[in-house]
Amino acid sequence: MTKLAKTIEYLFYLFIFLLPWQTRWIWHYGNLNGGQSEYLTFSLYATEILLWLILFLALIYKIKIKDEEAGILNYRILDFFILFFLLIAIMALSLLWTADKQISFYYLIKFLEGFALLIFIINFKFSFLNAAGSLVLAGLIQSILAICQFLTQQVWASKWLGMAAQLPQTLGTSVVESDGIRWLRAYGSLAHPNILAGFLVVSCLLLVVLLILARHKWEKVLLWISWLIILTGLFFTFSKAAFLALGVGILFLSIFIFLSNETRTKIIFSQMLFSGFLVLAVLTMFYSQLVFTRLSGEERLEQKSLSERALYFEQAKNLIKANWLKGTGLGNYTLALYNQLSEKQPAWAYQPVHNVYLLVATELGILGFVIFILLIIEGLRRIYHFKIQEHLGLLEIFSQFQFIGIYEFYRQRFYWFLGTTAIFLAILVLMVFDHYFWTQYFGIMLWWLCLGLWLKQMGMVK
Repeated sequence: MTKLAKTIEYLFYLFIFLLPWQTRWIWHYGNLNGGQSEYLTFSLYATEILLWLILFLALIYKIKIKDEEAGILNYRILDFFILFFLLIAIMALSLLWTADKQISFYYLIKFLEGFALLIFIINFKFSFLNAAGSLVLAGLIQSILAICQFLTQQVWASKWLGMAAQLPQTLGTSVVESDGIRWLRAYGSLAHPNILAGFLVVSCLLLVVLLILARHKWEKVLLWISWLIILTGLFFTFSKAAFLALGVGILFLSIFIFLSNETRTKIIFSQMLFSGFLVLAVLTMFYSQLVFTRLSGEERLEQKSLSERALYFEQAKNLIKANWLKGTGLGNYTLALYNQLSEKQPAWAYQPVHNVYLLVATELGILGFVIFILLIIEGLRRIYHFKIQEHLGLLEIFSQFQFIGIYEFYRQRFYWFLGTTAIFLAILVLMVFDHYFWTQYFGIMLWWLCLGLWLKQMGMVK
C-alpha cells in the first residue's frame, strides 16, 4: 500500500502543477441569442480526468488503511463540513426550479469535484513543501510565459495546451490603451489576465513561506529567482485587484512575522519586501504610462470597463430582487439575464457580475447566500481566535531549550498556517472584484484547493 500512497501523492503534485493549463474537450457549445457563450459551454478538462484518477485511487487506499489523525482533523473542522454540505445541498436543490437544468447539473458536478478535492486534502497525508513547490513551479512557468507574451505582444494559440490566440489589435482582447496604442496584458495559459494574476498572488504568498523555511543554499537561490520572476509576471497582468489582494496577504503575514522573536525570519521577510518593491518600482519606471492609465481610470477603455462593471452590478441587483428567495439556479446567471432583458444583445454582452458574493446571492437565493457568508464568517472567527501569543511562546521555548526536532516541526506548521491563511484572505478580496472562483473550472478548483490546504493547517495547529 506504500507504493499506492506514493503514487497518489505524486499524482496530486502533478495535478497542482498542471492545473493552470486549460486543455479540454468541449462537448457542448453554449448558445445565447445565436452566439456562443462560454458560461453555458460544457467542457471536460485534462486535469479533471487526473483528479478523478486521484480520487478513485485514494478511495481504494482509504478502504484498506484507517487513519486516526485524519479523523481528528475532520472533527476539528466539523463546523465547516456542515456548512459545505448545506451549500452543496442548496446547489442541488436549485435543479428543481432552474431554467436550464443541464447547466446547473454541469456546475454542480464541478463544485462536487472541488469538494471532493478538499476532502482528499484533509484526509490524505502529503508533503506541504512539495505541494507548495508544485504550485510555485507552475506559477514560475506561467510568469515566464506571461513575460514573453507581454514583450512579444501576442498569445500563441495551442489546442493541446488550451490556449487561444490573443493579439492587441483584436477586439475583445484584454489590453491597456495608452496614447492610442493598445498594449496586450499577459494571459499565461489562462482565459484572462485577472485569472492569471489571482494564481500568481497565491504563488507569491506561498513563496514567502517557502523562503522562510528553506534550509539549503540552492533552494534559497531558486526561490529568490522565482520571487522576482513571478512578481514581474504579476506586474504584466496589470491587475489592480490582484495587487490589492497581495497587499492584504502580505500585511497579514507582516503582523505575525514582526510580532515573533525570530530575527532570521524578519530579515528574510524584510528582504523580500524590499526586493519586491524594487522590482515593481523599476518596472513602473519603464511602463509608467501604462501603470498611470490603469490607476487613473481616465482612458477610454478604462472608463468603458468601469461603466460595464457598474452595469453588471445593477443587473445583479435587479436579478436578486426578482429571484431573492430561490435564486436563478446554479450556473444560470447569464441565461436569467438574457431572459430578463427585453432588448436582446450579442452573446458576449451577457456577463456574470464581477463579484462572487453577489453572484452567489443571485444564483442560490437568500439561503445559499447566508450559508456562503457563514462559511466566511466562521473562517474569519477562527483566524481572530488564533492564539498568536501562545504559539509564538511555544516557538521561543522550543528554540531556547534546543528542542530542534520539535521546534522545526512546530515552526513549519505555524508558518504554513500563516501562509494559507494569507491566501484565504487574499482570495476573499479577489472575490469582491471578479467571478472566476464561481464560474470557471480553474477558479473553482483553485478555491477548493486553497481552502483545503488552509483547513488542514487550521486543524493541525489548533
